[in-house]
Amino acid sequence: MNNFLINNWQKPKLKSLRDGFGKAILSLGQQHQNLMVLTADLASSTRVFQFSQDLPEQFLQIGVAEQNMVGIAAGLSLVGKIPFCCSFASFLTARAWEQIRVCVAVNNLPVKLVGSHAGLSHQSDGFTVQGTEDICLMRVLPNMSVLYPADFNQVFDTVVSIFNYQGPCYLRLTREPTPLFINSKAGFKLGKAQVLKPGKDITIISAGPLLYQVLQAAKKLEKQKISCEVINLHTIKPIDSKTILNSIKKTKLFLTVEDHQIQGGLGSAVAELIVKNNPVKGEFLGLNNQFSQSARSYDQLLEKYQLSSTNIMSIVKKLCQR
Repeated sequence: MNNFLINNWQKPKLKSLRDGFGKAILSLGQQHQNLMVLTADLASSTRVFQFSQDLPEQFLQIGVAEQNMVGIAAGLSLVGKIPFCCSFASFLTARAWEQIRVCVAVNNLPVKLVGSHAGLSHQSDGFTVQGTEDICLMRVLPNMSVLYPADFNQVFDTVVSIFNYQGPCYLRLTREPTPLFINSKAGFKLGKAQVLKPGKDITIISAGPLLYQVLQAAKKLEKQKISCEVINLHTIKPIDSKTILNSIKKTKLFLTVEDHQIQGGLGSAVAELIVKNNPVKGEFLGLNNQFSQSARSYDQLLEKYQLSSTNIMSIVKKLCQR
């Protein structure tokens, strides 16, 4: 392992990405008066409630009106503000997609879209609030950057980076407390993937908290003489072509793992890159053209949709045996 991981990553503490965002946006807002936070009646759930209390003049509660929220944010950006629009990923990206496309993306405005409760992490309330198509909806838009930090530690650097970025960004966050395993002092650069573990037999590319499952699988596979290179693709767009292609040219094999539909998500982004540059064998793990469902725990959904470290190990072994 390298300096992108904390020393005790295999015995981690648990904190949620949305809590990391709440801490980061409050700190950033205290430093920059032009930063504005807007939410669609979800201040507590998206962890901007404390921001609303401490910095009320920089906060707007729009109510259950995501389309209006994005339109207002676009207007604010035209008068020098840097607005962060916060809602559930499934609501923000789907309900307000036309406003995001026409008002924000076409004009390349510095509006920051924050989709919380993405992927399978909102396990108790079912598919309507589990954002599993959001990467696809945002990735297809010209000018839009798409980011998915791995853990609480990485969220802070991600928020700072998108605040300073000139164009529109979509930040994907999850609800449940998940392992802390990224070394916050190792550095972060928008658009630059991180090789969390070097390897020679297969390249595994993932993003968000699922990377912890990938690392667990890779660690166990080492004992079975399978060497996995693990890449944290925290910036899904713009994609880091150089890091991915260099790795796959070495291993000649790849696997992508995501808590999102396979069609149009991280795996599709990687596939587009590889087909253009260096066709190799590979496989994609994620939700395969199916809606998610409710469960008692996040881990139950990981098992059901074959995203646990045990299943990742099984897929890797099958790929390496081909």
